[in-house]
Amino acid sequence: MSFWATEKLLQKQALAEIVRPFNPDRVKHGAYELSLGNEASVTSDRKGKKLKLEDLEQLIIPPGQFGLLLTKEVVAIPSDVIGFISIRFSIKCRGLINVSGFHVDPGFKGCLKFAVYNAGSQNIVLTQGDPVFLIWFSDLSQPTTNIYDGEHAGQNGITSDDQNLMQGKLASPAALKKQIDWLKREMVMWRAIFIPLIIALLGLFIKTIIDLTRPPTSTPAAVERIPQNNNTLENLNRNRTVLENNSNAPNQLPNKNRSSRR
Repeated sequence: MSFWATEKLLQKQALAEIVRPFNPDRVKHGAYELSLGNEASVTSDRKGKKLKLEDLEQLIIPPGQFGLLLTKEVVAIPSDVIGFISIRFSIKCRGLINVSGFHVDPGFKGCLKFAVYNAGSQNIVLTQGDPVFLIWFSDLSQPTTNIYDGEHAGQNGITSDDQNLMQGKLASPAALKKQIDWLKREMVMWRAIFIPLIIALLGLFIKTIIDLTRPPTSTPAAVERIPQNNNTLENLNRNRTVLENNSNAPNQLPNKNRSSRR
């Protein structure tokens, strides 16, 4: 098994239409550069519908999101050839990873679909019609009758089944990082509120325990004080005078009697 050189690829293309439409300037180092077609799907799209791309329209794949991309070209793999696919390095180094597979079966004919994932930290912007993908061709030891005849044969667009696979919200690393940063800010705010409150409650609890364990101390009985005023003093003096007079009255009476007898 050997890979085709640029010259062989051009020769084979001249004999049989392997890539359509074909541009000789897209043959680079034994590989053909396939371009982004007019249909795509991205998991970040809220409507959940496939995107129709006009000529030179841009497509954005956010960080942590999947995309389903369709090639503009139709490839027809001969029965004695197998194709190998990848993404151009200038795009791959920005974080776009091919997760759909890496080969095209003998006998396959149709547009290629690339399932990709943005593993980078920035948006990846692709333009419809620009070269995005690569395909190499390699000879088999002999032609095979076991050619591809599966459900993707002759595909030329993104189907509803393809679109169903792209539904659902993804917990991307970038989204998780935002959630973690938000939780950190919330923890700082609540810590500033609860720590002083906990300290105050703890101080109150300790004071209550100390008060309960302290032995009781005896306090002197309160002496009732009789309010004093001028009227009260006058009444007391008057009563004392009356009492004194009464106590002297019996002594005076006998003396008076004695005087009268004389």
